[in-house]
Amino acid sequence: MDIYFLGIGAAALGIYALVSKRLSRSIISGPMFFAAVGFVAVAVGLGEEPTGDVTGVATVALEMTLALVLFTDAMATKISSGRDEAELPSRLLGFGMPLIILAGAIVAAGLFPEFDLVGVAIVATVLAPTDAALGAPVVSNTRVAARIRGALNIESGLNDGIALPFLLFFIAIGQAEDGANLFSLLFSAIGIAVIVGIGIGWVSARLIIASSDRGWLQPIWRQIAVVTVPVVAYVVADELGGSGFIATFVGGLIFGRLLLASYPDIANFAEDLAEVVTMVAFMVFGGLILQPRVGDFTWEILLYGVLSLTLVRMLPVAISMIGTHLRPPTILYMGWFGPRGLASLIFATVVLEEVDIPGTELMATIVTLTVALSILLHGITAYAGSNRYADWYEQQEKDHDEMHESKDVGRIQQRRRIFRT
Repeated sequence: MDIYFLGIGAAALGIYALVSKRLSRSIISGPMFFAAVGFVAVAVGLGEEPTGDVTGVATVALEMTLALVLFTDAMATKISSGRDEAELPSRLLGFGMPLIILAGAIVAAGLFPEFDLVGVAIVATVLAPTDAALGAPVVSNTRVAARIRGALNIESGLNDGIALPFLLFFIAIGQAEDGANLFSLLFSAIGIAVIVGIGIGWVSARLIIASSDRGWLQPIWRQIAVVTVPVVAYVVADELGGSGFIATFVGGLIFGRLLLASYPDIANFAEDLAEVVTMVAFMVFGGLILQPRVGDFTWEILLYGVLSLTLVRMLPVAISMIGTHLRPPTILYMGWFGPRGLASLIFATVVLEEVDIPGTELMATIVTLTVALSILLHGITAYAGSNRYADWYEQQEKDHDEMHESKDVGRIQQRRRIFRT
């Protein structure tokens, strides 16, 4: 990633900042804007010549971006013990996600005979997590029923971390076929990461509490200190042979539970930084990953991308909602608005760079096109779609007392990179 590309990125951030509120109410989302900037910059020769892969500094930057996002999302996402609040996200994560992976694998097997069972499972798992940042109005529009917004918010905050063990399991199977021990691979990838995440999350939180109680820690540095925790967790887990991403996710869960009640603003700086580096990541995606792969797209890849965003998600979501008595427009809303973004992009990069199984280049191309379609289609439909659904919901006002969409679930836990004004 050369200095010119960095300069273009800085200029793009400044321009976007000037019109950010206006664009939040338009069909142009932040990820769409920055992906387009990166794509055009490289296409006209203003950045380095891309290869379709990211290496070196760019790889580290992308991985640290996801680590920070996983950590802050885990910190901020909370499901209370209330049955009505937990029911929908539990169904989406516990039933919907495995069905989405299964459906994605079945479709991939039909379209790409060159993949074995492990290959189709990896593709489906990489594309299972959702990224609410690609369609922020879907979960931030207060005219939409709080129960529905909360369910989608919790799903997008937790499903990337939950998808990781599935991905590591399938990768371990693929590597075990080459003679490695499956149990050893899983323990090193997941077990070590969980231990590291719990340890560093707990110790870091306790140190911040102790220092704050003694008056040693300035408020601004309390917020800055948060950023260091996912980086340390990621590096320690990675050095010990575990998954750095799982470590940061678990660390965020522990860290947030110990600190947010006493210091509700402690994650503000980390979440603001996550917003900035996420947009830069989408610029890297547009310029260094999407642009050079455009010529590799085939009708099979395009069809898979379309099906992944529609049938592969919408049917499992509908199945997972059986018995909830939600109305068809609500199920359609929840099914369509499952955008694929940062997690899918970086999971694919990890597979491409670190996994030695057949077909990784094709996997990366499939994920690239699917994420690009999601950035475009979910970006265009998020603001208008959330308002159209809200119009329908408001028209049912006389039935609100009986509608399951209207159940009180309390205050939605807000993530600053999603819930912005």
